[in-house]
Amino acid sequence: MRDMAPRPTRILVGYDGSEASQRALDGAADLVGYGSSLAVVHVRPAGARGVGVVERARERLLRRQIRARYLQPFGDPARQIVEAALTVGADLIVAGRRNALERLFGSVSAGVLERAPCNVLVVR
Repeated sequence: MRDMAPRPTRILVGYDGSEASQRALDGAADLVGYGSSLAVVHVRPAGARGVGVVERARERLLRRQIRARYLQPFGDPARQIVEAALTVGADLIVAGRRNALERLFGSVSAGVLERAPCNVLVVR
């Protein structure tokens, strides 16, 4: 019998307020257990505030009695999610996948998969 992989202890989730990122946030919250931590990263375009997006994530997690660290960098989403994972020492990144159009134009989740320093869970 193979040993199961250990439960992730430092989980990072990318969140932009979309339905896909809400599913990713819920999936990440499902993985949080005793001794683990959750960080939520909302990557903002230059000059954007994004406070409402982060507050919605915070409220969603607080309803489940989960505390998290919140990061709001500026820049390219895939790159900034990977940088945030390095900053918090994540051993799992959770990202949402929106739809088939992303295949044509590229997606944040694909960019994260390509560059990630740890395991990545893509939630559909």
